[in-house]
Amino acid sequence: MSVIAVLFGGQSSEHPVSLMSAASVLNNLDEKYTKYMVGITTDGRWYHYTGSIDKIENGQWQEDENNQEVILSASNVHHGFYNLKTNKIDRVDAIFPILHGKYGEDGSIQGLCYLSGIPCISTNMTTCAIAMDKEFTHIICEDAGIKMARYLVYKKDNCPSFEEMFKEVKEKLHLPCYVKPAREGSSFGAHKIKDYDDFVKYVDDAFSYDEKILLEEFIDGTEVGCGVLGTDTTGEVYEVVVETEMYGYAEKYDGYKTKIYVPAINISKEMQDEVNRLGVKIANILECDVLARVDFFNSSKGLIFNEVNTIPGFTSHSLYPAMFKASGIGYKELLNRLIELKLKDK
Repeated sequence: MSVIAVLFGGQSSEHPVSLMSAASVLNNLDEKYTKYMVGITTDGRWYHYTGSIDKIENGQWQEDENNQEVILSASNVHHGFYNLKTNKIDRVDAIFPILHGKYGEDGSIQGLCYLSGIPCISTNMTTCAIAMDKEFTHIICEDAGIKMARYLVYKKDNCPSFEEMFKEVKEKLHLPCYVKPAREGSSFGAHKIKDYDDFVKYVDDAFSYDEKILLEEFIDGTEVGCGVLGTDTTGEVYEVVVETEMYGYAEKYDGYKTKIYVPAINISKEMQDEVNRLGVKIANILECDVLARVDFFNSSKGLIFNEVNTIPGFTSHSLYPAMFKASGIGYKELLNRLIELKLKDK
């Protein structure tokens, strides 16, 4: 019986989202696999957790007195976690990092798994690092002919004054526009800017999440997207209709003033096919070889690529599993397919 290590928590802003996703994954993991649960605290400690899955989502897992601190061995001889309490190696067959944001989705954990010789149920290290950085994604995809929003990049250590930045933004992007940390997810630090007061407040907030930020032109359109499994399998297309100014954290995880349609109901079958076709093309441009969620804006100018998520949400209401469920691939089968993609290469 293969042992699957499921990693959750982490040190990013998306720690709570990771807990929700991991609980759903663990509750749906096929019984043919042995679960090895590893929780990572916000200060970076790794613990082998053996308690109830129910205590993961609310964070109570950290209080379990049976937690044992572990370290993922970088030696490809050990093929597992070194247990600091037992002084033994806990061997695993694969690692499923349900870690969103920094240190989980940016290639860090993927690189560590590569060193350890343990299959990682994730897109490869290089792709994760590129996809996590919105500037790098722009550079590569635009060079490949993919339409994206016009953008500007600023770095905290050498950016001009707010007045100079604002002048450039107005001239090149116009208002309204959006500001985003370059390497964050779940819309943390992302805001719509309408005037100078917004600009000062929201640029400052974006810099609190990352030392590099993007300003992007406003695209008037609804958000649509697709899920990619492997290199060419897609689910149904999703569509998001929000009553607020942007699809932010509250809209994504609390359902605040949001309607999500899977499959999409306000776009034609031809457009849905185009979303899937273009999503697969982008996933292959970036070499997403295991899983990805590819997001677009459906605008009067056509499909505008927004971003690719290499470890999309896996909560009970997340888009990625919902898209495949709508196409006939249930949650458990989806997990099996993802795991088998990596175990077959062992």
